Amino acid sequence: MRYLLIDAYNVIHATDSLREAMQGSLDAARDQLAQTVRSIHDAEGVRIALVLDSSQEGLQVEHPYQVKTFEYVYAPSDLSADGVIERMVARIKNSADATVCSNDRMVRESTRANGAMAITPEELFEWANGCEGRLIQDARRRNASNAKEFRNGINFDFGQNSGRP
Repeated sequence: MRYLLIDAYNVIHATDSLREAMQGSLDAARDQLAQTVRSIHDAEGVRIALVLDSSQEGLQVEHPYQVKTFEYVYAPSDLSADGVIERMVARIKNSADATVCSNDRMVRESTRANGAMAITPEELFEWANGCEGRLIQDARRRNASNAKEFRNGINFDFGQNSGRP
C-alpha cells in the first residue's frame, strides 16, 4: 500500500485558489483540496490522509468519501499536524511507500530523513492533474468500447424465403 500524507492547512495556505476558498470556509478549502487529490486515490490506488490541526482532545478521523483509504485526520490539540505526519511516517512499515506533501521545508526534510518521499504543493497538483487526465482517458475508452454498434453474430433469414408456409 502506498500512502500520501498531506499537510492540509499548509498546502491550502500555499495555494492561491485554496486560500481564496478558505475565505468563505475552511471546510470548503479542505474539501476542494480533497476533491483535487481524489484523482490520485482513484487512478493509482494510493491511500490518502489530509492531516489537519484541530482543537480537539484526541486524534479524530473522518472518511469523507465513505472509503477507508481516503481520510481526514485531525491532530489532537496537544500535537500539530506536522507531529502527526512524522508519527504516521514512522509507523508505516516501509517508509519508502510514503509521500508527504507540505510547503514547510522542515516537514519535507524530516520526511526525507525518515526515508519517505517529500513533495511540494506544486508537485502534488501536477500529480493530481496527470491522474485526472488518465481517468478521463480511461472513461473515454470505456465509453467508446460500450458504444460500439451491437451486431447480431447469427445470420437469421427472416425474409419470405425462410422455408415457412
